[in-house]
Order: sequence, then structure tokens, then C-alpha cells
Amino acid sequence: MKKIIFDTNFAVIPFQFKVDIYSELDRIIDEKYEILFLNICTDELKKLKFGNAALDLMKKKKVKFIDTDLIKNVDNTILNFAKKENAIIATQDKELKKKALKKGLKIITLRQKKYLTIGGS
Repeated sequence: MKKIIFDTNFAVIPFQFKVDIYSELDRIIDEKYEILFLNICTDELKKLKFGNAALDLMKKKKVKFIDTDLIKNVDNTILNFAKKENAIIATQDKELKKKALKKGLKIITLRQKKYLTIGGS
């Protein structure tokens, strides 16, 4: 089963841009997958404008919350976890995208504020 890790900013897309990222994932991923959200991102998410709404939606959509230890910073933790689990990183963060692609990881991003695309490795 494919694993997809949501970065903090990715989780708020449904509220920020009115894009149904969950149906978009169904459209671009042609195998069974599970969505993961690292617990270290929760505090960061709660500080965002739509953070609590995004948390509620993730719970409704059965996103799996994963306990993990912080490695230097959130980006490094996400990258290490994705590498270990052979997971795809879903993010809008330019630096995280760059680092993920350098490590040969796949990424999912929002394009034209309308739809998701998958790229990398």
C-alpha cells in the first residue's frame, strides 16, 4: 500500500483554495494508499488560519496520525520518514519539495490552485 505524508500546509488546501484534495488523490493515485500526518506537525497546523478545520477534516477522512521524534526540524523529520517508508510527500513548501526531489522522493503538489499533480523520482 502506498503511503502519502501530508505536510502542514497541504492539509489546509481544502479551506484555503477550495480544492478537494482527497478526491484529487483518488484521481492521481492508481493504487491503494493511506494518508499519514506526523504528530510533530500538529502544533504547527493549529497555528494556521484553517488549522483546526483541517485537523477535523483529516480525522473524518481517516488520516493516520503517526508519532515520531523530531529530527533537527519538521522538514528533516518528514524527509527521513518518507525515505524510510518509501512514501510520497504532499506539500506546497518549495524548500521541502527541492530537498525531497534531491533525495529521489516523489511529491504531490497543488497546481494552478485547482488540481493535484505527482512528480519526482
